[in-house]
Amino acid sequence: MTKFRKTYLSLFLLSSLLAFTSCNQNEEEKVQAEIRSYSAEIVDSLVINRLSVVELLDYQSSAGEFLIFDTQTGEHLIMNEKAEILSSFNPYLQGPSYMGFSYGWSFYGQDELVAYGQSYYYRYSKSGEILGKYEPPIDKGGGVQLDYSPQRIRAFETERGTEVLTMFISNFNSKRQPNEDPNDVIFRMNFETGETIPAMQKAPDNIYRTVGKYIDPGYPTFTLLSGSTFAYTHQSDGFLYIFDAEKNQNINKIAIPEEFLPQFKGVDFDGKDNSEQLRINANVYSVDGKALLLSSGRIPNAIIKEIQQNPNWFRSPEFKAAQKKYMTPTFLLFDQNKFLGELDWDIDLGEVMPKGTQDGFLWVKRTYKDERDYQTFLKVKIVEEKE
Repeated sequence: MTKFRKTYLSLFLLSSLLAFTSCNQNEEEKVQAEIRSYSAEIVDSLVINRLSVVELLDYQSSAGEFLIFDTQTGEHLIMNEKAEILSSFNPYLQGPSYMGFSYGWSFYGQDELVAYGQSYYYRYSKSGEILGKYEPPIDKGGGVQLDYSPQRIRAFETERGTEVLTMFISNFNSKRQPNEDPNDVIFRMNFETGETIPAMQKAPDNIYRTVGKYIDPGYPTFTLLSGSTFAYTHQSDGFLYIFDAEKNQNINKIAIPEEFLPQFKGVDFDGKDNSEQLRINANVYSVDGKALLLSSGRIPNAIIKEIQQNPNWFRSPEFKAAQKKYMTPTFLLFDQNKFLGELDWDIDLGEVMPKGTQDGFLWVKRTYKDERDYQTFLKVKIVEEKE
């Protein structure tokens, strides 16, 4: 090869490398330019004149109605946006509405409710009349409580009518086992036809199937975005998934930005050591067809173990200090195609998580340090911050 040809080839390779680098920089700058900052803005509130503690179980956007649970009396209230009680019933007292313990509720169609009970699923009229009772999708074996109050049942509309997506967890499928072993916990159910099929199954390349260690039980957290489209993820997953329940398949897979990825230390399945999660995907909510992912830090195992030496550790100042230091919440906003940006959230969440809606807002319970004879729910809108 002549000296000229060598020089020409070197210059060509150099110019190609510079062009490639410049192209990558431009693409990276473009992605960065698309990421915006958002904030949570209080636009209205709902005041419920009741001394006992109440929780918001669901909100029906189309009717502007709330399903409220009185944690002290057991009453379930249907209320409108003027805080007027439209109906009231108690499914925990012996009688025509009796169900027993429940894991979740959802509005079902326009005129009904659906409940995930201890032994069965129930359809109720809005006045509290039981309209149907249905067997769970797999063998029972006792229910399992979960942290962070994830969605356990959600009704949605299909061409076949109203169906539900439910996370059914029993003692049978909550045992520590290899996560590559199929362990269905999400089911799509049609009460009219009796059809029940697994949904939101982990793909072969999912972290739970490839890491070769036990991380956590791997239960998903999901939310209905609109129609039959859901968003979901798992506590230690690196992706947010967009799922079409009508087709029963994922339609998108969005990477969670590196700085917000879950942090964990897996352990052997057959060992006795405890795995450790230092940051998790705690929950996901819907707002105006978008997904709001709550990423939260966790208290390290060694520290929580030391705190728990105190019999009253849950109310100890050491535990509260650890919560403030480690359990830092971060809200991440996604549309159905990409990560949009981080949400600046300065509203005190207390112990109650937000309730997302298909409209452009969330409902968040306001926490008070003193006892009051009323409860307040804040209507919160997500707005893009202007530069």
